[in-house]
Amino acid sequence: MTEAWFSALGEPLGEDERSEVDGYLAGLGLKAPLRAVKTWDEAAARCRAPSDDWWRREEDERERLERSARLDPADPEWLALNDVLHGAAAVAAARAGCADQALIRVAAGSASYAAYQARLAHAAGAAEGHPFLRKYALYCGGRWPLGVYHGEFSIF
Repeated sequence: MTEAWFSALGEPLGEDERSEVDGYLAGLGLKAPLRAVKTWDEAAARCRAPSDDWWRREEDERERLERSARLDPADPEWLALNDVLHGAAAVAAARAGCADQALIRVAAGSASYAAYQARLAHAAGAAEGHPFLRKYALYCGGRWPLGVYHGEFSIF
C-alpha cells in the first residue's frame, strides 16, 4: 500500500472510509455519529475536548495488546516513519494555508500514535479487522481520524 498521508483532508468521505470508521468504532464498543471536518481550523477546535470514554477504550486496548507484544522504540524504520509523518502533515497544512506549528505536530503525532497502535496490533497477532488497523488504514488513505469529540466521531 502506498500511503497518502494527509492528502485527503477535507474531501468528502467515501463508502470504504465510512466502513472503516464504523468498524473502528464497533471494535471499541462505541457508537457515534460521523462528523466530516473540512478545515485545519475546525480540526484544531474539535481536538480541544476529547471524549474520556473514547480515549480510555483506546488506552485499555493498547494496554491489553502490550501485555502480549513489545516493540523496539528505536527501530530505524519506526524513527524514519515519524519523520515522514511530520513532513507530510507540514506539507498538507501549508497547502491549506495553515502555519500553526503546534497543530502540525498534533497531526503528525496522532498519525505516529496510530502507526504505533497498528504495529502493536500486528505484533500481538490481532485479527485483520482490529480497530487499530482500521484507524491506521484511514491515515494511510490520507485522512486524519481525530476521534470522538462532543459525542461525534470527527474525521478530517
